Amino acid sequence: MGSAYAEIDLDDNPCIIPSCGHILTLESMDGHMDIAKYYTVSEDTGGENPIIGLKSSSVPFSTSELKNCPMCRSPLRNINRYGRIVRRAWIDEATKKFIVWANAQFVPLASRMEQAEAKFREPVTEKPTPKSPLLRKAELSFALDRLTLKQIEVIGSRDKQIKIVLKACNSTARYKDISWLRNEIKRFLKEVDEAEQPISRIHDLVQDARKHRGVNTEIIDLPSVLQVHNRLLATVLLLRCDYAILSDFVTHGCDMASGGNHGNVCLNFAPNRKDCENLMQESRSRQQPAHEVEGLLYWARFVALERSRSASLSDADTTTLVERARDRLHLARTICNTNPGQTAGMSEEVSAAEKMLRDSTFYTPVTNVEKAAVYAAMAQSFQGTGHWYYCANGHPFTVGDCGMPMETARCPQCGATVGGAHHQPADGVRRAEDLEAEFGRRGR
Repeated sequence: MGSAYAEIDLDDNPCIIPSCGHILTLESMDGHMDIAKYYTVSEDTGGENPIIGLKSSSVPFSTSELKNCPMCRSPLRNINRYGRIVRRAWIDEATKKFIVWANAQFVPLASRMEQAEAKFREPVTEKPTPKSPLLRKAELSFALDRLTLKQIEVIGSRDKQIKIVLKACNSTARYKDISWLRNEIKRFLKEVDEAEQPISRIHDLVQDARKHRGVNTEIIDLPSVLQVHNRLLATVLLLRCDYAILSDFVTHGCDMASGGNHGNVCLNFAPNRKDCENLMQESRSRQQPAHEVEGLLYWARFVALERSRSASLSDADTTTLVERARDRLHLARTICNTNPGQTAGMSEEVSAAEKMLRDSTFYTPVTNVEKAAVYAAMAQSFQGTGHWYYCANGHPFTVGDCGMPMETARCPQCGATVGGAHHQPADGVRRAEDLEAEFGRRGR
């Protein structure tokens, strides 16, 4: 880069002129773009094209940053020779922004969920609306039929169940705030779905372009680079929200909806348990014991809730469901004992759920101290006080408290070992300084 243009043999060392107008030799530009990291380069310097082929497939977060002109810092994004390197960096930047955004969105939602649960635990001050004594005979007959004969049926999908609850209690403001929160959680869950992530959209565009060109080669490494952690967190948060609404309705809301009449309630939470099973299955496949325990806990909680007031369950069905719930809680306790670091504080939740089944009572679970600390660590990471790392396969994770790893876990994306011991990262784990910088910019 220190030679004059007249001194350069263009046949031996061609020049590249980026959009900023500075003149750089091919040799210096290749070095600046670190091309040997991505391509196999021939040792024969006299060859027409020194690039022999790809050194390896494109690895997520393998580029530290988007390269700029070494003379003026202008972006180098429109030079075909380095298109693969630049596009890799673009994808990484978009994914980092997605991770930062997702964490920034999730933490307030989890905090508001804790507030909503605390509100439900407060003494009920609303009273059933008294019926007017001045009713004509036909109106009185209709009112009596509605109060004595009609069941409140909370059935169907979870979305349908919540709609039934909100419709039945439309005269009370008890569920107003949490229904808004639920809509926001659902929207967040959709936004962090794999199909909405930058890499997935690029994948779809590439596949579409290949089909139009008659190329049938499939891209098979997509699942390994998608970020699933926030989707799992949002899935658990939505389950938690639905359980809070349904348990409060069974405790207080159905009496308000029926004007104080303690009639039968028809509950069918089989779809809820199926959703819990889906969460358990995926968490197990991704080696995420904490999320698997969450699925097991809510499976048992929905059983206790359905048993408490439902008129549709026979004694035999109830006994079978309770036994299955106890089996799942036993499995949850085993997972907690096997993975104490990743399930800290959850053994107490298992004990509380066992008591719920044993005593035929139910409650809105309180967030344990350890889980609250995890949310606090995520908030600290967004504010720049935690530390971010990449696993051996380039997937990011965060460490709270002092920011140095003290225990090992499994990467939600690929199952590789993350964390470390005695403030030393595990093999293959590296500090994500570029991601921390992005958090720092968002936190200001």
